[in-house]
Amino acid sequence: MPSQSLSPLIAGFTGGVVSTTLLLPLDVIKVRLQVNESPASPVGSDQKHGRKRRLGATRVMQGIVKHEGFRGLWVGWTPAVIGSAVSWGGYFFFYESFKKQLSASDVLSSLDNFALACTAGGVMVLMTNPIWLIKIRMQLQMKRASELLNIKPYRNIGDAVATIVREEGPLALYKGVGPALLLTSHGGVQFVVYEYLKKHFRFQRINREETGRATQGITKRLQNTVTYPLQTIKARMQQRSDALEFTADGEVRAVRRDYRGLFSTIKRVFRQEGFVGFFKGCIPNAIRVAPGAAITFVVYEALMDYLD
Repeated sequence: MPSQSLSPLIAGFTGGVVSTTLLLPLDVIKVRLQVNESPASPVGSDQKHGRKRRLGATRVMQGIVKHEGFRGLWVGWTPAVIGSAVSWGGYFFFYESFKKQLSASDVLSSLDNFALACTAGGVMVLMTNPIWLIKIRMQLQMKRASELLNIKPYRNIGDAVATIVREEGPLALYKGVGPALLLTSHGGVQFVVYEYLKKHFRFQRINREETGRATQGITKRLQNTVTYPLQTIKARMQQRSDALEFTADGEVRAVRRDYRGLFSTIKRVFRQEGFVGFFKGCIPNAIRVAPGAAITFVVYEALMDYLD
């Protein structure tokens, strides 16, 4: 058995890999919707009535399968798994380490747990932002269509890093770090609920897991609704300037765009797409995040019981 200090790292790492792999297609669809700049139009509108059709999750999925095959739904799997596994593993590791240092002298309050989780999240954002940036960019590229439109796709993570540093400079790997740091509040709320459940529901493991899974799912869905605009802003800031996107008809077009800062991005999205633009892709995201958090925590608890 591994040492007790490494158990949270291993359990969190495994939970991140499992949940990311199972739910990656929903994440790919969400990202493509988030960065699409077409103005939102009412559901059911069409060109026959003088208005453009709306690009939705179903249309994006159909476009991916049409142009890239079913494997296109898992594009960006490697950086997604690495990023999720490292983030969750490191997140639990730092959180548990910080908690042990403080709880040795005092009983931790909910505010303490929130602060510890946000601190651990901030550390992981600074460590993993380049991975998430590469994941976003690889999820947005389409190798088959790129060849036709003369846009060179990244071959792998190493090629992505080298190309970004060469074309945009090393600091480009940290685009979107501002909204990412603000999003650490997700983990803060999650761990407040998580610690509360562990403290007040000390009964059979299966009941604890079921309660934890349900509560974490509800908490995660509420958090993502409130902070979802930050995720959209981060995706806009991290995307590649020369990219491909789907039209409302499911076809592919080349686009060029450049989002430079947090506030200019907010202004641009609101001016061109309105308030609704900040919530593009929220439906597939809502379907993904609740089971994703639940799967991660269930795997984490199961492995912690085994490793201990």
